[in-house]
Amino acid sequence: MATRQYKALTERGNHEVGNLNSWKIKTVANGAIVDATPIDNFLLVELDFNADGERICRHLSSPTKKAYLIAAVERRYLGEELVDFYNEVGDAVRIVVFEEGYTRFDTSAFTLNSGVTVIKNGQVAHFDIDTKKYIISEASTPHADYTTARTKFIVVSDEDNLEYTNGKALVKLEVQEA
Repeated sequence: MATRQYKALTERGNHEVGNLNSWKIKTVANGAIVDATPIDNFLLVELDFNADGERICRHLSSPTKKAYLIAAVERRYLGEELVDFYNEVGDAVRIVVFEEGYTRFDTSAFTLNSGVTVIKNGQVAHFDIDTKKYIISEASTPHADYTTARTKFIVVSDEDNLEYTNGKALVKLEVQEA
């Protein structure tokens, strides 16, 4: 016979993970409330207000909109791993304001553009709203959507120094254009 508690303690999540790397960051005052659908940490969101006047965040809906980073603080209990964490609808979360050349973070939410086989410093990235991943491209031949993306990143870690968290590779990105 199964129990809810056993299932909760033995299932392993597969959510995106990451880290903030900037010594200091700017955050949206009082954060925001996750609206409509759950959101993994270290993805891009847009901000708005609900009918009650509370600031809300949701997945970025257009690459041309102003983007923010969702980076809620994880509080671990009972051996939870970082891949178990996500931001549920109604959660109050920390929202990071991007500063060009200053805001750096690691994320596991990335894919490689065609032609890219190795991650290296100086490559560029943008957030794909369909896959909810950062697409890494060569600076000389960026992904077709890179040019229209409002928020752009530069890769500041290479294949030799990629870190891994809970088995997920992390790439370090720095805001190039916000």
